[in-house]
Amino acid sequence: MDSIVMTASGGFFLGILCGAGAPLLLKMVGRPSPTTEEHYKTSFAFSGNLKQTPLIDAIQFLEIGRREGILHIYCGRRKGYLIFKEGHVMDAFFRNYTGKEAVFFMLDLEEGDFYFEPKIISQPRLISQSIMDLALEWDGLKSDR
Repeated sequence: MDSIVMTASGGFFLGILCGAGAPLLLKMVGRPSPTTEEHYKTSFAFSGNLKQTPLIDAIQFLEIGRREGILHIYCGRRKGYLIFKEGHVMDAFFRNYTGKEAVFFMLDLEEGDFYFEPKIISQPRLISQSIMDLALEWDGLKSDR
C-alpha cells in the first residue's frame, strides 16, 4: 500500500511541477529566436507617374512614412532629386537649381516619372522649411504669375 501511495503522491507532485512549468515552456517555444534588427527590415519600393500622382502627394507619403533616401524625378531629359531624412526634405536638385528653388521647379512638373531609393543619408539639412511651408510659398508664387 505504501508503494501505491508513494507512486500516487510522486505522480501528483510531478503533475504539479509539469503543470506549473508548461506555460513557461510554451512561452519559450513560441518566442522567435533573437536576431538583429536588420532581419526585420524590408525593402521599400515606391514609384509612380506625375500625371497620376502629383509630386506633392508623393512627398507627403514619404514624409508621413518618415522615409530616408532619394526621390528621383524624371521629366524627359530633365532630372531632379529630393533628399529625405526621417521624412524631412533635406535638399533638392533640379537642372541648375538647388534647395527650395529646385523644389519649386519640380512641383511645377505636370508629367514625368519618379521613384524612391531607400538610402542612409548623412548630409546636413540644407532646406530648413517643412514641405508644407514650401508648398504654401510655391502656391503663392504661382498665383502671383
